[in-house]
Amino acid sequence: MDAKQETLDILHKIWTKLQGLPQGNTYEIAGFLILLIFVLTFLGLVVFACAQCCCSCGRRPRSKDSVI
Repeated sequence: MDAKQETLDILHKIWTKLQGLPQGNTYEIAGFLILLIFVLTFLGLVVFACAQCCCSCGRRPRSKDSVI
């Protein structure tokens, strides 16, 4: 099985799980929300780090005497 098919299978399983979520119990919904918050936080930090790196590339380096 190639990587594309495996990815599609995983996405199909996730989609099926998400469709059943409104009928899920409280623990399933809470677990899903915790995972969602974790993933969104991670992606936000990655975007923030990339933006900081890209925005500071054109600036001159700080001197060793600077406080910040």
